[in-house]
Amino acid sequence: MKLENIKDIFKWVGVAIITIVLLLSLDYFIGYQWFKFIEPKKEDVKREVFLNTRSYNEGKIQELIKVRKEYLLADESTQAILRSTIRHSFAEFDENKLSSEELKSFLKQIKY
Repeated sequence: MKLENIKDIFKWVGVAIITIVLLLSLDYFIGYQWFKFIEPKKEDVKREVFLNTRSYNEGKIQELIKVRKEYLLADESTQAILRSTIRHSFAEFDENKLSSEELKSFLKQIKY
């Protein structure tokens, strides 16, 4: 083999390696940007689905029944603490999902 042929081979191997590195870098960058854009939207959908599940809503209703009973039996200082806890715990809970008017009015009274 001539020296020129070996130089040409190394030149093409170098070009191929650089091309592969550039393509991989571009793929990584585009994939990362796509992930940054899509992932928060996927999490929002997951959260929305979770908030509308039957088990979540029934658990919240049971928790509200329990806390309401504690609230009605508590003294004023404990009621203030429970009001704060209820506001925090039920901040995103839709009171329209409650079938009992008594619980619905209790929650609205505490939240607002």
